[in-house]
Amino acid sequence: MKILITGSKGQLGNELLEIIKSGKAEIGEVSEAIKKCEVIALDVDELDITNLEQVKNKINDLKPDVVINCAAATNVDGCESNEDFAFKVNAIGPRNLAIASSEIGAKLVQVSTDYVFSGVGNKPLTEYDLTAPYSAYGKTKLLGENYVREFSSKYFIVRTAWLYGYIGHNFVYTMRRLGKEKEAITVVNDQRGNPTHANDLAYHILKLIQTEEYGVY
Repeated sequence: MKILITGSKGQLGNELLEIIKSGKAEIGEVSEAIKKCEVIALDVDELDITNLEQVKNKINDLKPDVVINCAAATNVDGCESNEDFAFKVNAIGPRNLAIASSEIGAKLVQVSTDYVFSGVGNKPLTEYDLTAPYSAYGKTKLLGENYVREFSSKYFIVRTAWLYGYIGHNFVYTMRRLGKEKEAITVVNDQRGNPTHANDLAYHILKLIQTEEYGVY
């Protein structure tokens, strides 16, 4: 199996690479198929996913069996101030990957977000709940999901939330840093979520790509 990872230098991409390299995650070992797989790790300096021609050429040249798209514009406030950039990365990028992956019959994992929902209510969400994003980040990520559905038949859309890992910026590191710097911390108290360890998410994505259980997770 040949796996292409885009956005490979981010939190999730880093964990995917580490797990495949070591053959195990913190919650268990991966299969022999994953241990033996060939991995191509690309980031924005090597592949601009917003460029369809570049994406097509790269995927047609490499011919991966699976594409895992970890590339995204995830700065929520930044997406509000530059919605055009967010649209290109979060919507057009996944569309381009879906088109190119479909042309060679590759599976596609599109990592999405709980921001595709409205945030209203206090009940746990399921895959069957209606999406209703209100932020530019959520709207562009949902467009990315829809493009993947439209242009690919072999896709896994994986919605995650509050991702944290060993590298990059995340809520856990921010709280640890502020705890060392300040005597008291002021944080919003009107949000609930599921902090998700990037290592755990990577482990389950690697399990998922060995199946043909396509759809939304």
